[in-house]
Amino acid sequence: MENKVYPRIKNAILLCLLLLVIQLGMGGITGVFQLLFDLPANSILMNFINIMISLISFGIVIFIGFKKTKLSFNEVFKFNNVSGFLWGATIIFSIGMIIVVSEIDNLLNLILPMPEYFRNLFGSLMGSEILIIAIIYIGIIPAFVEELLFRGLILDGLNKNYTKKKAIIVSALLFGLIHLNPWQFVSAFLIGLVAAWICIETKSIVLCIFIHFFNNTLYTLAVNFNDKVPIRGFNSNFAPGEFQPLWFTVLGLATLVIGSYMLIEGVKREQSTVQQAEQQTEQQAEIPE
Repeated sequence: MENKVYPRIKNAILLCLLLLVIQLGMGGITGVFQLLFDLPANSILMNFINIMISLISFGIVIFIGFKKTKLSFNEVFKFNNVSGFLWGATIIFSIGMIIVVSEIDNLLNLILPMPEYFRNLFGSLMGSEILIIAIIYIGIIPAFVEELLFRGLILDGLNKNYTKKKAIIVSALLFGLIHLNPWQFVSAFLIGLVAAWICIETKSIVLCIFIHFFNNTLYTLAVNFNDKVPIRGFNSNFAPGEFQPLWFTVLGLATLVIGSYMLIEGVKREQSTVQQAEQQTEQQAEIPE
């Protein structure tokens, strides 16, 4: 018999559409406010307003979806502990992934150049007057609210209704599409695939939040200190015709492979530990008093 746990694919799509409607509505009002008072896009006030839009829009959608699941908080969002080895594996993997994805973005921009308007928009979003505000807006908040929605609420429902493979691909696809532009879609989709797999295999969202935070924060720092970053083409904010040195990309690939191997081994260790604990519990339950 087919499961009917919330959300299914159609429910997940509706949640994403609701999120976009709320964000576009609030963004339109903010745009009018910005024009009336002639506020720079990277001003402290505009960053604060954007932070509130993100928190409110995601908060409403997550709250509505969570209530519909009729499950406990941790059943849906899975804030479970993971081993120190997995943390180390995730850090190594993330470093390699960021380097490789940066070069993929460079290749994408060669094939499909980003319009100057979009490049300036991304630059203004990440180039706040105060760096910590940019990190909060780009790194911390998205890492939590986007992971709660996509690797928490949406992935949990999809994984219970469909195969693991389908749940991972659909959740990552929605995560990529929600960015509404092809230049962020590829990296978001790839990160979504990895994060969804990690979440399902470890039964924890904490590493997903870290990967998201690490990627966004490093990208923000690279944009803000692009004149001080010695590696040409690394997270270059879609600068046209700019590629990383070959040695740097190869180093990233090697780090990614090592990190991937460690992640797989870490997941196997974690699952083995859980199975042993379950077996011990069953054996103790069978012992007569």
